[in-house]
Amino acid sequence: MSLSALSQEFDIPQERRVVTAIPGPKSDALMQRRTDAVARGVGTTLPVFIERAAGGILVDVDGNHLIDLGSGIAVTSVGNANPEVVSRVQDQVALFTHT
Repeated sequence: MSLSALSQEFDIPQERRVVTAIPGPKSDALMQRRTDAVARGVGTTLPVFIERAAGGILVDVDGNHLIDLGSGIAVTSVGNANPEVVSRVQDQVALFTHT
């Protein structure tokens, strides 16, 4: 699949776009809230807070579009929020969810 075809499949353009410093002001504020509320023994690997994702792009709360280089095994093969996977999960959840 070409990059242009992939970009049309997702609602987020499949390109990196940096609009603030990393981390941006909203991520900085959220990190301060996290620091105030979460024990220091709980670590974090990203200085940004992700708001949404599609394909191989993560969008942080400041509007930066970042390439998902840390995606897990399930995401790597199909992309974040792959429309076909989302549709099939919705269909299955409507039939049965495991408790």
